[in-house]
Amino acid sequence: MMSRFINVPQALRETLLAGLIAVVVFGPIVGVVLKGYAFQLAPARVALLVAVVMAGRLLLSLFLQTERGRALLRRFEGADDGVYVREPGYRSRLRWILPLLLAAALLFPFLSSKYLLTVAILGLIYVLLGLGLNIVVGLAGLLDLGYVAFYAIGAYGLALGYQYLGLGFWSMLPLAALLAAFAGALLGFPVLRMHGDYLAIVTLGFGEIIRLVLTNWLSFTG
Repeated sequence: MMSRFINVPQALRETLLAGLIAVVVFGPIVGVVLKGYAFQLAPARVALLVAVVMAGRLLLSLFLQTERGRALLRRFEGADDGVYVREPGYRSRLRWILPLLLAAALLFPFLSSKYLLTVAILGLIYVLLGLGLNIVVGLAGLLDLGYVAFYAIGAYGLALGYQYLGLGFWSMLPLAALLAAFAGALLGFPVLRMHGDYLAIVTLGFGEIIRLVLTNWLSFTG
């Protein structure tokens, strides 16, 4: 009776697609373990994660084709688009999701290995860089080609503050952010009225200046 409502080939196609995406995502991160300048492949871990993803996707695809699954999908489909007013007393589902995400973020450093923690930290750093670049280039519409220079100023400021001033990570973290913001203010005032190619050339030059200073001033930056 239920087989008439479940499209098994479609579920298999979605499962294979999910497995392919899992290979692309987890392959470079989990399948390659760095050891200094060498690396070691770990295909067993990748295969385990891909199998878990494919099994979960298969069960989800089959469930969404049942009556309860279709009813669940209809709950996420809006009757209309645009801005609308919620009824009085409406409470968002995020009140459950956000505390769970916060708890998972707090427990992750204690439950994960050093390798996974390093990958997660680098990923979050690049997420922050992407969010900041989206503000400058996406929302403000300014072609900033020296955006990474402020990242370098903050990173080197934190490391050099620890080396020369003896300040810890949490003490230097806000100071490094203020140092990068101060460099942004110094660059922002002269180029306040520049747009397009002119702004791109100035910011590109600023990025190259920072890179050359940090690379060539070995006695200070190491």
